[in-house]
Amino acid sequence: MSPVSAGADRFCWLLAETYYEQLYCEVQAAGQGADLPSLLDFRRNNDTVQALLLRRPAARAGIDVAVPADTRLPVPEVVEAAELHKVDSGLDGCQLDHLWLACEGVRYVLVSNQANSRLADGVLKASNKMHIPVFRGAMDDRAARVDYLTAAYRQYLEKMMEIGLGGSTFSYAKFVYLFDDVIAKGVDFAQRFETMFGFLKEDKQRLAVNESQPDSLALQPGQCDRFGRQLVVCNNGRKNYLFRRQD
Repeated sequence: MSPVSAGADRFCWLLAETYYEQLYCEVQAAGQGADLPSLLDFRRNNDTVQALLLRRPAARAGIDVAVPADTRLPVPEVVEAAELHKVDSGLDGCQLDHLWLACEGVRYVLVSNQANSRLADGVLKASNKMHIPVFRGAMDDRAARVDYLTAAYRQYLEKMMEIGLGGSTFSYAKFVYLFDDVIAKGVDFAQRFETMFGFLKEDKQRLAVNESQPDSLALQPGQCDRFGRQLVVCNNGRKNYLFRRQD
């Protein structure tokens, strides 16, 4: 389901799953992407070709393009299996009741996108930042890496809900994949997300989002994980769903 209403032509950043795809969206937002292919065609190319495609329009927009890394990243599904050992994986005993998830007497409601009129005052202003923490550990320190990624992902989810885009989030696997892709190119991951957040807020002020709830969810409790006390995140391989605790 598209996060935006019919006819909208933006929210490119909700679709960008790699560093170069984010730069693609940034170049488009700067009005320098007329010669670029569609995002779908762009992502069919490898890193080297994507960097070459971006080089000139990015230069015109004053955007730096990091050179491709030599490392080959694992696919998101592999990352997810490797990284989720510190998250409360699997929700045995929980029952899914359409838009609700009930776990041992605690109810979680499905989060959807929200129109701007339903948001708190000031959340779309430039002064509102995502504040993803900076990773200061070593990439080969598995415990530090997972601690960071789970905390950063929770912060990302909270801020996406704050601006009314809780129904259009990355899965944890894609979040980890983007982290690895950005870090491999020597780019500041936290700053990348700050840039993304700024563009999403601008788009949110201009474009209507799709607030509709799905008629049914093809989910199993084993596809869900708790992130902190307040959130359950479910992914069926096609879409990410957030459920927020109702006290």
